[in-house]
Amino acid sequence: MPAFEYDKKLANYLLDESRKIPKSHLHSVCQFKCGHRTCRYISLSLIGYVCVKKTPIKQMLDNMNKEEKLSAQSDNCEGLGKLKNLD
Repeated sequence: MPAFEYDKKLANYLLDESRKIPKSHLHSVCQFKCGHRTCRYISLSLIGYVCVKKTPIKQMLDNMNKEEKLSAQSDNCEGLGKLKNLD
């Protein structure tokens, strides 16, 4: 798959309003800006902070966490949005 097509699919997840993290949730559940306690599935997008736990990005972040390449290491909730194909 060409990189452009892959990027377009990932953009669909990052722009999905059902994944947008409410500000209260971002701080109380995701532990935003709390070092290793911060959820590793937070991503900044054009619509604000979104949860990428139920997306193809999850596996990459899990692998990076195992290799201790992330400062945000936690898995703080079930995730926002649904497991679905947004193609």
